[in-house]
Amino acid sequence: MRRNTKGHHGYIRARKRNLSIMVGVLTAGIIGLVLLGYLTLGTKNNWLTIVAILTVLPTANLAVVLTALLPFKGRPTEEYEQVISIVGDGVLDTELIITSKTDKSMEIDYAYFHENGVFCYTTQKSMDVKRTEEYLKTMLKNNEVASEVKVFTDWKAYLKRLRSLEPSSRKTCDEKLLQMEGVFRAIAL
Repeated sequence: MRRNTKGHHGYIRARKRNLSIMVGVLTAGIIGLVLLGYLTLGTKNNWLTIVAILTVLPTANLAVVLTALLPFKGRPTEEYEQVISIVGDGVLDTELIITSKTDKSMEIDYAYFHENGVFCYTTQKSMDVKRTEEYLKTMLKNNEVASEVKVFTDWKAYLKRLRSLEPSSRKTCDEKLLQMEGVFRAIAL
């Protein structure tokens, strides 16, 4: 089975599945430890209860990430293949959930990194596009890879813009594009 990593098609679905399994197993383990300690020792004041309590925090951290990912869905395969047919082996990330300390999470369905800038597409209707563009520009500038960022909400306009760009390749592109991709992945869930 291919492992889905951040920025690749299918990541959100795989991440939600993996987090659900981990949270379920850890929760069952916590309950099991408490019950085992109580049934074998006859009291809740034992080392197994302490271990169970110490396991609650990592479980809660995973549950928070899972809860943040629940409203988001991955992109359809046909749509992804349509974008891939245009950008080829260029630097493209998909299914990024960008986080910020002040705003809610921003869903970037596609982010294409090109010498002319970063071209993003979102289906999130409630997104403040100008604010998102400024936030992403600021994050790139803070990491010393300043670039223009354009967020599209119109699918046809996004595809038209991608078609108008000179093709690029991940293998021969400027290192700056890969650094920009790294910044996007670093600030994403």
